[in-house]
Amino acid sequence: MQIKPYQNEQTTQGAKPQGVRSREQGAGGSAFKGALSDATAADKTTVRQGDTLIALTRGYLGQTANQFSASQLYNMAKDVARDSGIRNPDKIMPGQTVNLSSLSTLAALKLRQPLVENVQMNTAAPAVSTPVLDKTIARAVSKGYLPSGEEGAVREKILSLSARHNFSPEDFAHLTLMESDGMNPRASNGSCHGIIQFCDGPNRGAASAGMGSNPKAILSQSVLQQLDLVDRYFDETRLKDHATSLDNLYLTVLTPSARSETRPDAPLNIAGRQASYLYEGRDQNAAITRNSILTGLRQNARERLAGFSASLASAEASDK
Repeated sequence: MQIKPYQNEQTTQGAKPQGVRSREQGAGGSAFKGALSDATAADKTTVRQGDTLIALTRGYLGQTANQFSASQLYNMAKDVARDSGIRNPDKIMPGQTVNLSSLSTLAALKLRQPLVENVQMNTAAPAVSTPVLDKTIARAVSKGYLPSGEEGAVREKILSLSARHNFSPEDFAHLTLMESDGMNPRASNGSCHGIIQFCDGPNRGAASAGMGSNPKAILSQSVLQQLDLVDRYFDETRLKDHATSLDNLYLTVLTPSARSETRPDAPLNIAGRQASYLYEGRDQNAAITRNSILTGLRQNARERLAGFSASLASAEASDK
């Protein structure tokens, strides 16, 4: 099951996807109710395009959300899904009614562990810091890969997936900067498509994500929609069963079978010609190792994001 890395010079880019409506969310203030039938109108919301359960959870909690880690918020979102009769907390559909009543008070949050420790000790878990991801998302907006207004929903979706599949959101940013120039949903080399380059063919990326019959249809999907495919692909390739690391995340996308070789300097059995960043010394006649993957992904990210920062600084200076 292999997904071939994206090659920049072969990118195809279509029209910008349509934006989604934004929605203001306030902090919850009503008494806790444990069932949908008992929830007040203020405890219910209707899903709109681009919403995620974690984003709805954060919005409902307001400033209180900053007390909890991404994994803790994901556990709360799972409770919301359960109370709302939603089987898959990572996939909600426009028009669904979501019951947020379990988030109404900190007394409700005390019902679960390990949150009770933070509440009883009156200590706040730090907000999740994702500078590489945040800059990658901002760059995607500047390049037209992502509509302005969807940044928050995309970030929350990636945080949700990171908790579900046991990877770092920062590592996911490094992955997409290599594979699709940083979340370009129209990236394609003719046989591999989208933000992590789902490839054509049986038992390959597109098929594992449920798009085997029409892989190129991936290119018509937004970043948010493609993140649902990423979720399915990571389930299929059992990413969460492997150690949390940037190299394991990338090998899950490139060649999952290569994860069995855990020695950092050992040559990996990677078919085809890959981006030069991935080889030892950036020499495409040399081997690809775990170490060379780590070095290449980090260098690629530094170069792309440094260029974006320089452009941004220049634009800001010209506006003064």
